[in-house]
Amino acid sequence: MRLVDKKEIATAFNRAVQTYDQQAFLQREVADSLIQQVLQNITSGKILDAGCGTGYVSQRLQQNSQYHLTALDLSENMLSQAKINQSAHDYVQGDIEALPFADESFNCVVSNLAMQWCHSLEAAILEQLRVLKSGGQLYLSTLIQPSLWELKKAWQTVDDEQHVMDFISGEMLEHHLAKLELHPSVDHIVCRCYAKELVFKDIFSLLKGLQNIGATALPQRKKGLMGKAQLQKLADAYAIYQDENGLPFTYYVAELRMAKL
Repeated sequence: MRLVDKKEIATAFNRAVQTYDQQAFLQREVADSLIQQVLQNITSGKILDAGCGTGYVSQRLQQNSQYHLTALDLSENMLSQAKINQSAHDYVQGDIEALPFADESFNCVVSNLAMQWCHSLEAAILEQLRVLKSGGQLYLSTLIQPSLWELKKAWQTVDDEQHVMDFISGEMLEHHLAKLELHPSVDHIVCRCYAKELVFKDIFSLLKGLQNIGATALPQRKKGLMGKAQLQKLADAYAIYQDENGLPFTYYVAELRMAKL
């Protein structure tokens, strides 16, 4: 069980709604992989976009007129923006760890880079499986360790506070998947892990980029503005990773596909 504050997460994403689409490079790239799989394997039916954000996944899936799309998000503002974007047919505010839907409501569930904000990845996956119909499929992506390791190392030279989320380890992910494979409702699981690197020109644009996508909610973190001396110390520590392109910022993604019996 991970310590996360769902109210703080919703607040952070509510604040980021106007800047999210301009900065969500990674989110769109990872989403495109899930979207392609859905289009190849799901011909029709009801699809849940769980943790929809501004609605990119649902909007792309609308190219198939045989889908009925439901967009769900914890953030009221993100969901409103998805509606403005005309991303789906239905819009529901809710938590992907406690979905407000009956059992076996959907033919497919897609969840792109949302489950790292959950208390329990395993519990969240079981909740997605609960609302899937027999024969339905779940496509999801989440972040795992050592995502953002450069930033975490740099912050450790500044203070002892937690500035970077504790992502699930690869070993713990394997443990959860091994248990899920034994679950009576799971047909099969396919997992692919890979790294994605973004590059920023300086530490200010890097931190601003995180803020602009709402990735700022952390447990037990002191509030307050960062001082110039603190920012300079962070910049100096991060500079050891800089190359000719700029400051690298590395994400590690786990992409999962599951089928329900």
